[in-house]
Amino acid sequence: MSLLEKTLPNALDRDRAPSFVDLRAFAAVAEPSLRNGAREGGDFISNRLALPVAGKDGPASALFLSAGSGGDATMPHDEFIIVLKGRLSLTGFGAGYDLDADDAAVIPHGTSFTWRANDDVLAVSLRYGQSKAGGRPITRISHDPALEPSAKPAADVLLGPAPECRNFNDYRVDDGKFVCGTWDSTAYQRKGFHYGHHEIMLINQGSVTLTDQDGRTQKFAEGSLVLVEAGSQTAWDSREHVTKVFAIYRL
Repeated sequence: MSLLEKTLPNALDRDRAPSFVDLRAFAAVAEPSLRNGAREGGDFISNRLALPVAGKDGPASALFLSAGSGGDATMPHDEFIIVLKGRLSLTGFGAGYDLDADDAAVIPHGTSFTWRANDDVLAVSLRYGQSKAGGRPITRISHDPALEPSAKPAADVLLGPAPECRNFNDYRVDDGKFVCGTWDSTAYQRKGFHYGHHEIMLINQGSVTLTDQDGRTQKFAEGSLVLVEAGSQTAWDSREHVTKVFAIYRL
């Protein structure tokens, strides 16, 4: 049984129900076929494997770029990208960024940029399918953002005291339909509710246990990268302070 099958049974079944996915495990399983694609000339836009859900390709993908490769590209949609290993260099609008492991950025729709894989690069992305070209620059997700108090979870889903939450948005468009940044919270528990959005979360501090509508449970600690899919009902249980980098795509 593969690592991905242990983490999420039938994750590559196109008809599986929405749930949560360990994206590091997904990327590790996707990497061998993506390496083959890179040898056959796959580039930044094409050499991807989308994670399927509910009968179609979902907005999350794994991406592989071989060391020393590079080129020019134009992004056909807004995309959040987070590097899992290697170093990816991006240059656009006169600014350059080197993304190492666990660094993230947003490449906006219509942005023309150059890229280079300084080492073999494995990354995960979240595509915002409703985006429009807007002439915005590449935006790096802050390492030390100025967090400000933000909304608490709705009272009707809480299973205990309301937490204290803070937030910083590096990138936000369409009244928050696509928003990326950093969030933190004190410990809290909430029951599952119907997710109307896809969310990638990189846990930078603390840990959280997620439980889906079928009772599948997994704990995600510091360094974990997880996707909660739209259409799932996922409960949250954190017993300590949690900080996460996030990307949200609201349908």
